[in-house]
Amino acid sequence: MSKLSHKEREQLASIIDQENAMLKRVRRIIRWETILLVIFVILYIWGAYVTNDAFLPNIGPGLKTAFRWIGLIGSIVFLILMVLSFISYRNGRKGLLAKIDLYQGKENK
Repeated sequence: MSKLSHKEREQLASIIDQENAMLKRVRRIIRWETILLVIFVILYIWGAYVTNDAFLPNIGPGLKTAFRWIGLIGSIVFLILMVLSFISYRNGRKGLLAKIDLYQGKENK
């Protein structure tokens, strides 16, 4: 394996910094998607299974049906987004670790 020149090492270091910042953003996005997924699942469960609600007793069945559908659609959307974001994070992390190994001069196996 050939040694990296000083300019190449500096470029690689800036690329590593940028990718690390992007991975932090993706991690933050995954956290928000998880929170929203839980909220939509709770909304679906409340709309589908709770029959007598002491907190909101005057909610009609039509509104509960709307909450159920909103919860279901939102849950599906955020589950798909969360899975795609997790795959992106995992692949980005693998690439970043490979670049860190290259920066440190480790051999690829």
